[in-house]
Amino acid sequence: LYHCVDTPYVCVIQHDRTFMRPTPIKETVSAMGNDPHQAVKYVGMNMRSNLQYHDIFSGKYGRRAVDEFKTMIVRPEELCIGGGVYGAHGKSVENMTLPKSEKRHQILEALKATYRKSHQNITQDEWLQSESKQLQQQQNKDGSFHQLSLTPTLFWYDNTHIVQTSHYRDFIFNPLYKMVARGGFVEDKLSPCMIRSCERLGLREGHGKFGCYLLDDHSGVVFTGHLDGGSYMTAEDWGRPCNKNDRYVANKVQHGNNK
Repeated sequence: LYHCVDTPYVCVIQHDRTFMRPTPIKETVSAMGNDPHQAVKYVGMNMRSNLQYHDIFSGKYGRRAVDEFKTMIVRPEELCIGGGVYGAHGKSVENMTLPKSEKRHQILEALKATYRKSHQNITQDEWLQSESKQLQQQQNKDGSFHQLSLTPTLFWYDNTHIVQTSHYRDFIFNPLYKMVARGGFVEDKLSPCMIRSCERLGLREGHGKFGCYLLDDHSGVVFTGHLDGGSYMTAEDWGRPCNKNDRYVANKVQHGNNK
């Protein structure tokens, strides 16, 4: 970050995370760059554990905090995307590679059903209903346009995210603030700092210093997932003929990394 990166934004991808379907990276960067207040400093790609972050927040904090939280949701025009790509019936979901395991496919469908009843989704529906008829017609006439949202989060997820390079350099890793020591995990160290900031300064101002948001297209399907060979490989995969390297990898998955 200090010597090799000269771009205004970086996309951080951990070795065991993957994109599950097409994701609007370019549009997200445009939304961040065009924000006159530069309030959006970090955008995390949603995953299973934070797909319904609105509900997570609601379960921890009172009504007044939740009402303020809802006003902090950002819906940039750069993330009103056409082409019928995003949303519950978008191409991004319909063309994604489905899990081989029937059990995991059932989990995916159950997650979508749960999401439709969540505050994360209901709040978006209420917002859409409150908008002008022109916007509703634009999004619903042929389903080609869909408004994605950025949900504020009080947790810095190390999962795949886009962040301002200067935010990492000048704030997150700045030794002056003593938030993340060299070699420390950002997620573990920074999230408690964010919560204390909100407790001291109030939700909006305390969160504003960190500017963390989660991307959601309100389809009920995650953008990113975890690469886990043990749970991904089916019985058929385990039983197929394999070469020496395959057996070595399978042995590590079953018995740990000490083999």
